[in-house]
Amino acid sequence: MPKHNDTSRNHNSEPTAVTTALKPMGFGDILDATFSLYRKHFSLFLGLVAFSVLAELASHLLVDFSEFFFDRSPLLGIATVLITVTLSIIGIGGIVIGSGATYLGEHITIHSVLQRTMDRFWQLLCCFLLWSLVVAVLTITIIGIPFAIYFAVRWGLFPGTIMFEKHIISTALGRSSELVNGMWWRMFGMFLAIFLLSTAVHATIEISVGFILIATSLISEIDFIDILEWGLFGTSFEATTPFFYAISIVIHLVVHAISFAIWIIGITLLYFNQRIRKEGFDIEMQVPQSNAVESDLG
Repeated sequence: MPKHNDTSRNHNSEPTAVTTALKPMGFGDILDATFSLYRKHFSLFLGLVAFSVLAELASHLLVDFSEFFFDRSPLLGIATVLITVTLSIIGIGGIVIGSGATYLGEHITIHSVLQRTMDRFWQLLCCFLLWSLVVAVLTITIIGIPFAIYFAVRWGLFPGTIMFEKHIISTALGRSSELVNGMWWRMFGMFLAIFLLSTAVHATIEISVGFILIATSLISEIDFIDILEWGLFGTSFEATTPFFYAISIVIHLVVHAISFAIWIIGITLLYFNQRIRKEGFDIEMQVPQSNAVESDLG
């Protein structure tokens, strides 16, 4: 069996055996595993998602105060964009590493996860920008939307191929295509379902909090339609007081911290599931354990 990487070996973590029962999973199993990992390692994922939360905050500041950042201080605007992108990539990469490590039974810390993330930072950044550029350009052309969806799914496992297999940028997308090949519709359905689930969790919490604010008369200038648009589409409130604007941003960031990791964990588990289905990754992982047991008995 060809070796694509050294995933089976722990990096910057305590040596452990794989404690997770690796096996092909259906969609329901992937959802169960996603929420199980999230629940068991909540503090780890909360620490890692903090980078994404800071990036989300920076993006809100850029959108809502773009005149200040760019018209008054272009260098500050550029610096803020760079900080936003950097924090986003660290957050995504960290959650991918954390998801894979906990799935494989490693004992890790936020520090070790960040070390491994930074080792692959530039590769993940460049691959993410290339993936985003292709999908965005095809989407803008309208007629290219079907192709955008096709490549978004076909290359959608690149975070796993970058972070665990350590492919260079030119082969990471091809490696994702290899894992998806022959199962595109199945992967499309799983990608879509995980995305909708994560979005639904985010929207449900935001809308519920918004309704509570209205029901308790804490806000008067916002109606139910505004709350629905805020939760479903991320529409910012207009003609609100600075205080309520700040409150809405805080609520959005808290909900983002809760829901964002679900999407990334799910994608990471899809990556491993494809390797198990197509390459017998579960058998590959059992070999080091068997050798270790034989060594101990000897």
